[in-house]
Amino acid sequence: MSVLLQARDLVRLYRLRRGIFGRAVELRAVDGLSLTLQRGRTLGLVGESGCGKSTTGRLVLGLEAPDAGQVQVDGAPMPPIGGRAWRQQRARMQMVFQDPLGALDRRLSIGAQVEEPLIIHGLPAGPARVAELLMEAGLRPDHAQRYPHELSGGQRQRAVLARALATAPELLVCDEPISALDVSIQAQVMNLLMELQARRGMAMLFISHDLRAVRQVSHRIAVMYLGRIVEEGEPDEVLKTPAHPYARALVSAIPHPGRRGRRILLTGDPPNPADRPSGCAFHPRCAEAVARCRTEAPVLRPRPDGRLVACHLAHAPLLSQVA
Repeated sequence: MSVLLQARDLVRLYRLRRGIFGRAVELRAVDGLSLTLQRGRTLGLVGESGCGKSTTGRLVLGLEAPDAGQVQVDGAPMPPIGGRAWRQQRARMQMVFQDPLGALDRRLSIGAQVEEPLIIHGLPAGPARVAELLMEAGLRPDHAQRYPHELSGGQRQRAVLARALATAPELLVCDEPISALDVSIQAQVMNLLMELQARRGMAMLFISHDLRAVRQVSHRIAVMYLGRIVEEGEPDEVLKTPAHPYARALVSAIPHPGRRGRRILLTGDPPNPADRPSGCAFHPRCAEAVARCRTEAPVLRPRPDGRLVACHLAHAPLLSQVA
């Protein structure tokens, strides 16, 4: 399959001031992140809250400009934000937000909001086209006359999805799209996303902290920690035999009746992105850390099994076996 989107060495800084008269500090929300997304495939991005997943989604869509690095679509750099070329590019890339009620305008009917991107981008609009999009997202045509507060949470998320599909996007970025929904509705929305991908051939970046959901929809999984990807590979490999200590801790927290072994409890809180630890950012919470981990930051690189892992200890045993 051909590559649709490639991000290279993305960095996103937020400059904050501590207190009224405090000094300014830099918070590195995304720190040298690279990823590749093929057409018609799904990359699941997982990690703790605050690790930079949502910021990555906004960078990929061109909603924010990186402080360093580059996003390429079909091999061409993302156009500058706000220009005509950027607006044309945005029609090809859409986002499904975590909170559907917050993503919808409570003053406008669902039909008006689904039709809005069609009008903005000069595409065929009208009640018939709106009805088609609503039905494709699992709603009825009469839902076009309703307002967001008149719909259930699952219906609102379907309305958000119908609006996102209006421009026939090639990439859909789903930022925690099911976390605000009931468990029974979560499965319906995930099945709908997979059906739409199969029918339309869209690529998806599926951002979530729910590993079970990510496993269901993803062709590859990337585990993110403090602004960097620490492990990436096929879902079965990453979730059955995680190589990075942080990935192992995440996987151990998944409830499973047949699982043997104890849950790995991480000590302490994630480090402050404005004050990153030296060496490997995970070493203060890692029970396996050695002296090298405290001084030398590991690089995300391939192992013989094809996975990408950023951990000194994850590479050393395998490299010695290959040698």
